[in-house]
Amino acid sequence: MAQVKAVPYGGTREQIEEAILVSTKERFYQPCHVFALDQLPQVLKTMQNDTPEGTSPEAALHYGGQLLGEAVIKMPHTEAIPKPQTIVYPPTSRSTFHQTGYNIGTFLAYRLEELGVRDYFAVPGDTNFFLLDNLLKSPNLRMVTCCNELNAGYAADGYARVSSARIAVVVVPYIVGSLSALNAVSGACSQYVRLIVLSGCPATGLVNSDKFLHHAPTAKNKDQALQAFQGVTAASVRVESVETAPDVLDDTISKCLDSSLPVYIEIPNDLAFAACTPPLPLSRKVNWKTQPHVLKEAAEAITGIWNSSKRPVLLLGSLAGLSLPRLHIELLAEKLGCAVLCQPDGRFIEESHPQYCGQFWAGMTNPEGEHIVMSSDLWLVIGGNWSDLHVVMSSNKQENYRMISVDKDWVDLPDGRHIKPVNIGALVAQLIMSGMKPKTESIPRPKPLLGCLLPDETETPEAPLTLRSSISGIQGLIKGHDTLLCDAGESWLIANHILLPPEANCHLQFPYCSIGWALPAGFGSQLARTRGRSIILIGDGGFQMTAQAVSSMIRYKANTVIFVFNNLGYQIDASQTAMHQGPYNYIANWDYVKLASSFSSKPHAPSHNPYASKEDEKREGIPSMFALKIKTIGDLRQALDRVDEEPDKLAFLELCIQPNDVTDDLRRLGRMMADRSAKASRKSQSPDTEEVGG
Repeated sequence: MAQVKAVPYGGTREQIEEAILVSTKERFYQPCHVFALDQLPQVLKTMQNDTPEGTSPEAALHYGGQLLGEAVIKMPHTEAIPKPQTIVYPPTSRSTFHQTGYNIGTFLAYRLEELGVRDYFAVPGDTNFFLLDNLLKSPNLRMVTCCNELNAGYAADGYARVSSARIAVVVVPYIVGSLSALNAVSGACSQYVRLIVLSGCPATGLVNSDKFLHHAPTAKNKDQALQAFQGVTAASVRVESVETAPDVLDDTISKCLDSSLPVYIEIPNDLAFAACTPPLPLSRKVNWKTQPHVLKEAAEAITGIWNSSKRPVLLLGSLAGLSLPRLHIELLAEKLGCAVLCQPDGRFIEESHPQYCGQFWAGMTNPEGEHIVMSSDLWLVIGGNWSDLHVVMSSNKQENYRMISVDKDWVDLPDGRHIKPVNIGALVAQLIMSGMKPKTESIPRPKPLLGCLLPDETETPEAPLTLRSSISGIQGLIKGHDTLLCDAGESWLIANHILLPPEANCHLQFPYCSIGWALPAGFGSQLARTRGRSIILIGDGGFQMTAQAVSSMIRYKANTVIFVFNNLGYQIDASQTAMHQGPYNYIANWDYVKLASSFSSKPHAPSHNPYASKEDEKREGIPSMFALKIKTIGDLRQALDRVDEEPDKLAFLELCIQPNDVTDDLRRLGRMMADRSAKASRKSQSPDTEEVGG
């Protein structure tokens, strides 16, 4: 879609800005007209107040000087829609790393490059040195070392979400490193993020002996990590012999691709250097297990239900963006013609799209959008998630009568039918080419007012910083191709008030919500990007969980933008914090700016690193970042200007927010979760419950 706007300059700049402000506040109706590309000359003439020659009187009312609001030109799509039976998971590039003889480590290096991986995240240790030595032989792979395994796992998560390869790799030491990374891998599993976790381990003879090895919890339990990862991966394996190693590695990598889930691989030290057969190309059709007649059954059932509906809507969840190209999402939306809404973690359509009506988070945000969904007679849900956070107020089960749910490999229909196996990508491609009729009745006029909270008109440079002004500043900063990463808590709710520009995207770890995730995930996201910046929103408590990631960003010259919301703990009223009152809600107040700056320090002696380039040595100790404490509106404006003026540097901005300055969304969420917890507590303490438990 391309937008063409005609702005008649009928006054001074100040007058026009005032008019825009009034129209926004009063929510004046702004019509949106969609035209085909071949109508562009007529649109341009209309913008010049000319009625095209040969236009009928009826059409002249529409074109001749009467075109108000937005004119959207629908561009023809040049990218072919894949046929459902021929969808191929790439490796996204052909490996150029070749050797006359391969060992297991260089075999893996070839595979990672073939998958499109450019960087892998690592925490070195004595059990993975040999594996790392072989991965380093590939000049096309970069080792990115992290301060701890948890941050390395989070960074890989962020990398996989943004990389065109949609996969990432993390290398950790035996058991102690693996278990440290387990939390990050669990979060990736919850949202179908592909991670390959490589762990070195002691030599085959040692790991199979009764000897008590360091890093193992007991002499007999040397499989602790293998067992722990079984619940959050598609495969958890140890390479047992050089003869079976290539097949084991390829089979495990294929399971990662096919299932869109993490995998865990242990490689003993003595096998990392062991010679093996050269790798053959991995490029192949993914085993979707979708049978043509099952795919046809699902597509025909959905089409029939859709065509009989009156006011359907399209809902997008997190799996949609991780499983489908954005183009296919927009093609489906335009095919259906209906209102499109996104779950908080499913913002994967252009938010300037004329069908987009905002987010759907019942009871929390966008009440106009919620009304659109609740007044519709059919929900087509692509990749949705219905956790207790997605449905804070109620359960989605009561809506099953009007819900078509398309998940990774199955479809649920309103009549109770469950169709499986059906791959989500193949099905969406089929629906785009189906006989589904456009349904425009659910799009309201005017559409919901979306986007940023406007700052207070009375704010002066000396005025204390407010949350509203901070949100407005972030809105002005974010640009196309940027990635917004929001940590658990109010950062989620702040994101609700930010309208994403074209080609920008937003990621939340929802509903796993491991606090601190966004900081290292933003680091990984930045390394994966070829354009744009990663903008991280994180609270003071979350930052304290993963602060070491800033050190990695500085070391690898990542030009991320970090907003740390320092509010000393959210305060709803004089004696109540956001969720539940207690002494555990209060944390130590760090000097965040000084801490961030301390990660960029001049060495006390000349470098003795033989692997550092002369350029690295020259830049060592030269800050590739700046950190600012923001207390006033003027501080914020100056900081945002500097972010734009120094785009190659990491920008660390501490926002000093008053404890009682919170969004209304957070107040609602706090009340809802407190009420739900109290209700569950009362239920557990009832005599009937105690009798059953006794």
